[in-house]
Amino acid sequence: MKQLQMRLVLLAGGMLLISALFLSWLALQHFETDLPPEMARTVAAVSYSVSGVIEKADHYGVPLGEMVGVEAFFAAVRKDNPDIAYMVLSDAQGKILYQNAYDTLEQKPDLRSVTGPVSQKVGAYFNTSVPLILKQHRVGTLHLGQRSELVEQQVQEIAYDVMTVLLVASLIALELMRFVLTFVIASPIDVTHHFLTRVRQGDFSYYLPFDHLGGVGQLSAQFNQIIAKLNLRYQALQKRAGKAGEAELLQQRLAAYQFHAPGERRTLYAAAVDHIRWPFFLLIFADSLSLSFFPVYVGQFYSPEMGISKNIVIGLPISIFMFTWALSMPWAGMWSDRVGHRKAFISGAVVTTLGLILTACAQSLYDLLLWRSLTALGYGLVFITTQSYVASHTPVAQRTRGMAVFLSCFFAGSLSGSAIGGILADRLGNSSTILLSGLLSAASALFVLRFLRSNPDAVAVAKKKLSINDFKCLLKNKKFVVITFLAAVPAKIALTGFLYYSVPLYLKLLGNNQSTTGRVMMAYGLAIIVLSPYVAKLADKIGHLRWFVSIGGYAAAAAMFIIYFFDSTAGLLASITLLGIAHAIGVSPQLALINDFCKEVVQEVGGGTTTGIFRLIERLGNVLGPIIAGVLISQFGFNGAFFGIGLVSLICASSFTVMFFLFERNQARAAFAG
Repeated sequence: MKQLQMRLVLLAGGMLLISALFLSWLALQHFETDLPPEMARTVAAVSYSVSGVIEKADHYGVPLGEMVGVEAFFAAVRKDNPDIAYMVLSDAQGKILYQNAYDTLEQKPDLRSVTGPVSQKVGAYFNTSVPLILKQHRVGTLHLGQRSELVEQQVQEIAYDVMTVLLVASLIALELMRFVLTFVIASPIDVTHHFLTRVRQGDFSYYLPFDHLGGVGQLSAQFNQIIAKLNLRYQALQKRAGKAGEAELLQQRLAAYQFHAPGERRTLYAAAVDHIRWPFFLLIFADSLSLSFFPVYVGQFYSPEMGISKNIVIGLPISIFMFTWALSMPWAGMWSDRVGHRKAFISGAVVTTLGLILTACAQSLYDLLLWRSLTALGYGLVFITTQSYVASHTPVAQRTRGMAVFLSCFFAGSLSGSAIGGILADRLGNSSTILLSGLLSAASALFVLRFLRSNPDAVAVAKKKLSINDFKCLLKNKKFVVITFLAAVPAKIALTGFLYYSVPLYLKLLGNNQSTTGRVMMAYGLAIIVLSPYVAKLADKIGHLRWFVSIGGYAAAAAMFIIYFFDSTAGLLASITLLGIAHAIGVSPQLALINDFCKEVVQEVGGGTTTGIFRLIERLGNVLGPIIAGVLISQFGFNGAFFGIGLVSLICASSFTVMFFLFERNQARAAFAG
């Protein structure tokens, strides 16, 4: 069933992608045709203003060929309109009377080939010619030129945006189709199977859920009618037996069967991981819309009167968000277990929505810090609730695979949001994009309210409350400390300090727009999504998880050094891609390494508690990343900050490798001595 579902998803996704590619190609063809005339309209508006000044000089009796200061006037116009490469005024015979910047061109366009008042490509320029009419007679022509590469650059930018939208649309479509196919086909079949199993066992007390989307679940109406009739007959028999004094005899004869009480209706719901996957993807997508421009957005609230470096101030909202998120996770996990996944997810999504909307309306840095903290509370509740839902609705043997699904969904949402957010911010503005993210977060709550139900057969995950003794016990274990502080924390410092904080600011410094920033940041998520499943399989097959963690740490350090030595947008793209590869290799095996090398303490504290404490301490890197990057940028500039983060990663990776070498050598000596 799962294989059939995946084939249907991939088939539908392929058809959608082919259709989108064809429509995008048609749109680009149309755009390439319409852009030059549109640019010409802008230039023509400038030409009419210039013509008005010349007409005024002619009105005062100054002949066209004897005007003074025309070229200086042209220079001033070009200064206000930097897209104009040259300006030329010629007489009726085509002789150049006045010009600005035309003589300095390496390849001068032949203006004599211009045949009319149109915009056309002449050499390496788009020349817009406008007739000069004085006293109802054409006395000359005003030529304004734009470099054709401006048009090509615009077309290229749109093409990149179209490809980005296509990629993101494909990811979104695949996630949505997984949800629809699960809800229409897989879940109704699964719940019908459970229903018929109960019926075979003599349990007639449950009904099938009402079918909302017109799929396989349409069969449920007929089954429910049969169950209702059987229960009505049983209740009628109970009444007759009660009157005849044979109630006990009836109970003995029907002891193997179960019926529901009169007026009671218990519904048997099927719960699947894919039921929560789509709303979780949607919420992560919503919050990630601001990733590519959030440091720039924070910068507008900075004032020198604060007495703190601007780079540190810009990093504060990110650090506060990560800190609040980390603190909320233990509380969120316990509250989610108490009230249920559905209520917890809806509450978290509502709080996230409120935080995002208020973030878009922030008037000061202090407002922003407060609203980001509120957003982090909701975000943390949704994050831990989804993780708990996946664990409780996945068989124990497949729980690692279930967590892989959870992480791939998280990174797919983050990748899609950061890419689309940059494009939207360029066209709608920063505040409007954050406001839109709030609306999408609300939509995720509505999805859960409408479609998520509890599965009575779900595998329960036992959890115990955290205690200070659990922290003490784990922090006394040297191997746990080495993995956590020399592998997990540095990885998060690189993620938030470099990718979330430094990259948007640095790309803006290099002259890139927010659309480009979103596209460049996509490389990290793509590397994670593509490589993580293969690395996980390879690590399980080969073993030696510590080598994967070491390689990941060294690769992360190399990623920081690339941009230090290759200071460009292309160098930054290479750094981000390598960082994604590094984390795909080194981050996934960390928790498994703890379970392998710290078995005694994990058994003592408990697997769930160990995971919770590990994730909590790991978030320390998320908090420290922007602060460390901000301080380094203030003192040494961006390149110095990249080198510093790379040096931290290198030192930690080397220390981790050496420490585990010593652990294994001591273990071998102990085994030999024993």
